Amino acid sequence: MEPIALHDSTLLLVHDPARCAGQPCCIHNPSDHPLNSAPLIWRDDRKIMERQCPHGIGHPDPDDVTVRRGGGEGVHGCDGCCRASHMQGRKY
Repeated sequence: MEPIALHDSTLLLVHDPARCAGQPCCIHNPSDHPLNSAPLIWRDDRKIMERQCPHGIGHPDPDDVTVRRGGGEGVHGCDGCCRASHMQGRKY
């Protein structure tokens, strides 16, 4: 396990990078999705990683959801920022 600091200074212990080598990982190797460079948020209440859009909304990170594939993991109050068509060139 290794510690990482999130944008809000929260420290998390995460898996070793070798464990996810060559695979999408919200921590070590984000896939090409609209919020892949947005700040990461750990949701301790749901035990998932989210990406915070410029409007302050947490969107479940698709790389974390893909690993979990649990029912309801992707449910969130969405403003459209996690859809590529909504982003159109925005950078974080």
